[in-house]
Amino acid sequence: MKKALLILVGIVAVLMATAIIIPIAFKGPLMEKVKKTINQNLNATVEFDNLSLSLFKSFPKVQAEITGLTVTGKDCFANDTLVSIGSLATNLSLSDLFKSDDLKISSLQVSGSRIFLLSTTDGQVNWDIALPDDAAQSPEEETGDALTISLQEIIIRDMSLTYKDDETTTLLKLLNTNIDATGQVEGTVTKFNLDGEVGEFILEYDSVQYIANTVLKAKSELTADYDKMSFVFGESTLFLNALPLDVSGRFEMPSDSMYFDILFKQPQSNFETLLAMVPEDYQNYLKDVKTTGEAGFEGQIKGWYYEEDYPGIQTRMFIKNATLQYAGSPEKVEQISLETSISKPQGGFDLLVVDVSNAHAQIRENPVDMSLHLTHPMTDPYFDATFSGKIDFTRLADVIPMDSMELRGLLDGKLAIKGKMSAIEKQDFTNISSNGAFNFRNFYILTPQITRPVEISSGNVAISNTEINLSQLAAKTGQSDFQLNGKLSNYLPYFFLNKTLKGEFNLKSNYVNFDELASLMAETDSATTTSSDSLIAFQVPGNLDLVFRSQINRASFDRMDIRNIDGLILVKDQALQLKKLNMDMLQGQLTVDGAYKNNKTNKPEFDFNLAINSFQIPAAYQSFSMMQRYMPIAAHSQGNISSQLKFKGQMDEKLNIIASSLSGNGFLNTQNLQILDSPTFDQIRNFIKKEKLKNVKIDDFTSNFRLENGNLLVDPFNTKIADQEVTVQGKVLVDRTLDLNMDFKVNKDDLNADINKTLGFLPGSENIQLLDISVVVSGELTQPKVSLDLSKARKQIEEEVKKSTKEQLDKSVKKIGNELKKLFN
Repeated sequence: MKKALLILVGIVAVLMATAIIIPIAFKGPLMEKVKKTINQNLNATVEFDNLSLSLFKSFPKVQAEITGLTVTGKDCFANDTLVSIGSLATNLSLSDLFKSDDLKISSLQVSGSRIFLLSTTDGQVNWDIALPDDAAQSPEEETGDALTISLQEIIIRDMSLTYKDDETTTLLKLLNTNIDATGQVEGTVTKFNLDGEVGEFILEYDSVQYIANTVLKAKSELTADYDKMSFVFGESTLFLNALPLDVSGRFEMPSDSMYFDILFKQPQSNFETLLAMVPEDYQNYLKDVKTTGEAGFEGQIKGWYYEEDYPGIQTRMFIKNATLQYAGSPEKVEQISLETSISKPQGGFDLLVVDVSNAHAQIRENPVDMSLHLTHPMTDPYFDATFSGKIDFTRLADVIPMDSMELRGLLDGKLAIKGKMSAIEKQDFTNISSNGAFNFRNFYILTPQITRPVEISSGNVAISNTEINLSQLAAKTGQSDFQLNGKLSNYLPYFFLNKTLKGEFNLKSNYVNFDELASLMAETDSATTTSSDSLIAFQVPGNLDLVFRSQINRASFDRMDIRNIDGLILVKDQALQLKKLNMDMLQGQLTVDGAYKNNKTNKPEFDFNLAINSFQIPAAYQSFSMMQRYMPIAAHSQGNISSQLKFKGQMDEKLNIIASSLSGNGFLNTQNLQILDSPTFDQIRNFIKKEKLKNVKIDDFTSNFRLENGNLLVDPFNTKIADQEVTVQGKVLVDRTLDLNMDFKVNKDDLNADINKTLGFLPGSENIQLLDISVVVSGELTQPKVSLDLSKARKQIEEEVKKSTKEQLDKSVKKIGNELKKLFN
């Protein structure tokens, strides 16, 4: 028993040692075979992180796994990775490892692969990496140390393929692809059972996505003849989202070309089955839908693909006498019909023809009809499209669930457009036919994105080759009403070529509540904000050139009552411009010229000229943040101001002015200015009579100023404060500190009683009528410090005293005593 146990342990030890030693021993030779096969057949740079062998993962076979595999092109594609694979594994027979001749690959497991196929504008492709026949090693030249491939099993997980054609501006993506294929080898022929799914199929042309959010599934019997490179479909089903298509036919790759002869057809000709083509993201809109009618989708791809020569395409989708009705809905869409074909003979894609005819749907007595004919899409697209119909959105809401959106109203109109793209590019509108007219009546729109409904009582639109004319558009939202008429020009180049859309409009209104309009867009979170907080920076589109002549009888903004708004509003060069925009407000008038333009940092730039005429100071202080920043004393003031201000700077994302960015210049003029109970003037009562400073009157003045990096610099100006002559100058800095000098010439009679008494003792004081006293205001703008500078006054008094005789001085010296100390201490 003991001896048998030792033998068993020995056998296990040998097997374990073999399982460890074999992968190590054969890793080197296998890597040589892999590299040799690659180098003999590919004109590309192939690299991988590691090649490992394991007897444990697929015992009794050996699993060989390459990780971090990349295939990179050469020459002009040297920087393009054609293929990257996270893991590429196969199972090898243990006996094959001991052979010196061919190593057969019969299975592949691929995971995490990314394939990028690129065709350039000059016709070069990055996947043409196979060496020419004369460069590749022929079987006769092979030494016997190579790989042969005879696949019977393929497992692909998480593969994404991207095809980009720069010349045709086509982009094709197959994302999140999984494929399982098992087969049986009969000579050079393998019969596969194929089961695959593409998580998302995307087709984009000229930066426009025509197919997205589409799932592809396939189940197929595929016979592959590797010798002839021929692939034949047996019983096969392809799913577009949930739409099944029976697929049959074959494709071949005899050399550097491909031949297709593939048929596909919807197995059940009914409308309900066709609706399965709707992308999964929108399938929830089709829940509880009842349908009737016949419908189908079918097609064929037949012909050769070589360079710019593509096979013929013939597809057809049709709907006949169908209906659609949601469960519980009182209305239904009926008489639904459609005939669509996309076809092309053998050749380039410019031969493609798209025909949509007999497109019709109806809700009660409201029909809609459409058609489209499109040819030569690649070189010079020719289009012929029509629309006519009457849509009652009130009834439509009874047919199609609108979720939380309310939509009512009537649209009645028609449009026909026909011509070539080249005529649009040349703006040769004589060869473009475009005409139509639309009428809007009693529209009511309320969505979760807006806080109050928008109502359009009436509107007419007329369309010609060159213009879209809008007339009689009457709209309302909240308390605001609008009447708009005008025209749009250059609209065809705008829609087809992304050129500039031009327009001129007249905007009239009896009342506009700008606070309501500023908060028209609903908040995205539950936080509540004031109307001013809801303002955010916005981008002005770059391909618009619009002019609005505005006449608004009355408006309100931030508690301000504004009347008689008249002027031009321009949208041009990615900027919002105001031209001579006049308005009556704050018991005065305002004229605005300027521009607003946002940038990549979302810090809009502005450049404005303001002409203010006779604003009431208290109301202006409450309304303008700049006045609150630079003139807080206005909070204690009455009277009127006028100003001419030219300034520019930046705003933040909430449209608050960034003070440090301000620069400009202007002047300020006052009328009937009076300072009421100002703490600043309270501090100079020790030299002017108190009754003069209770409500300080300031004579009208004009002050010139500059803005430099947010600092307000005030040039010297003269006025009278409390009937005293004064020269004022100084600055208010961007950090809200100030340095202000007020040089008074105080009337001797207005000095307070203590100073007058002291002066009366001095000889020569009768010659002083005006006393020079300077007041310095500094420190924080909201809590300034006031100090007196009496150096000039002291010098005045000294000069007059020096003129006195010794006898006059002796008589006065006993009287002045401590009084001089009070004055100059």
